[in-house]
Amino acid sequence: MSGNKYTTIKNIFADIGQESDYINLDKSIVAYKKILDLLQKPVKLIVFYGKPGCGKTFLLKKIVSDLKEQGDIVFFPYPFFNEAEFVTSLYEGIFKKEPQEKIGSYEQFIKIYKAKTDDVQDRKPVVVILDESQLYPEILLEKIRIMSDSGLFKFLFATHEYIDKDILSRDYFKTRVWENIEMGSVDVGEMKVYLENKFQNNQFYYIFSKFTESQFEILNSLSKGNLRMLNKLMFNIFELYEYFDANQPTIIGGNTMVTKIIEMAAIKSELIDA
Repeated sequence: MSGNKYTTIKNIFADIGQESDYINLDKSIVAYKKILDLLQKPVKLIVFYGKPGCGKTFLLKKIVSDLKEQGDIVFFPYPFFNEAEFVTSLYEGIFKKEPQEKIGSYEQFIKIYKAKTDDVQDRKPVVVILDESQLYPEILLEKIRIMSDSGLFKFLFATHEYIDKDILSRDYFKTRVWENIEMGSVDVGEMKVYLENKFQNNQFYYIFSKFTESQFEILNSLSKGNLRMLNKLMFNIFELYEYFDANQPTIIGGNTMVTKIIEMAAIKSELIDA
């Protein structure tokens, strides 16, 4: 089945999470412009939130790619739970090399950072983007808050939900946050734009055109407007097409996608019960 075209289509939805996966949707364009605008202002903390799978990480990687030539920007896609690991990784992200001495604390990091940058005129604050920030321990978030007060850094926290019980919503954070930016779930129209781009960019637009409007509604309902769930569902749809194309091609020989296969893929994706 290695030569099966559905193997190629399936894999379009397998290797996700790269900056190249970013597609201009209405919600992502608005969030992108807001974040870039805030990063140009003298802000200390920005909170960017939305449900898992709504496309936050895609957008963050796009921002990092677009801004990396304009100054220091560091992106941590996974959380840290240890202060020494965090400041050591931050050093490596800024200076692109390992520190000459072990860095065990925030205070030591700041001392080393100032010593290395005191002769740099008009140095802009380093932008640090922390994905999955809801997982950071409170004591480390407190050190990050102190770092933001130094004026040497500005932090963008990407989190799943910005709710009252979240540490980022507490008073000593809220007084420093310039703005909260929300990334909403994808609606049917945006989902269609996303899929159309995915297929067209890989020369499979004719496959996209085989989906009916009612099937797009089904896809959006099953995935709940979640791009991560949608990619998993699409992968399983075309894995089933891969099987039928090799073993029972008449089942998928029509001019439209087979709704029954979409439902089978949803069961395999654990989006509905068998």
